[in-house]
Amino acid sequence: MRATIIDQDIPLAEDKRLIKRLYKVDKSDDFPDGLEFAYQFLYFKEDKWIQVARIDNQLHSGRPGAHIHTIKREKVQWVDLTFEEAEDKIMEMGESIIKNIINKI
Repeated sequence: MRATIIDQDIPLAEDKRLIKRLYKVDKSDDFPDGLEFAYQFLYFKEDKWIQVARIDNQLHSGRPGAHIHTIKREKVQWVDLTFEEAEDKIMEMGESIIKNIINKI
């Protein structure tokens, strides 16, 4: 079973968006709380939307758990975040990445 609870594309500014997804899934070793989530922070630059950061708890290389994908990094950072905590973290990260990385490219 996989039922959509939240599927939102939230404009934050003319050049920023937050994609927020939450699904109810069967409880398992991969999803002990029965929830699967993903947040994407997008930035519009040079006529295209760029994913600057993503936090999700979807399987990554066969491993369960919350982790962070960041632009310009190959490895993910494993974190212990709930769905609610991940939203605060992605907002903070997205703004910081735009200021310190994207706008310097």
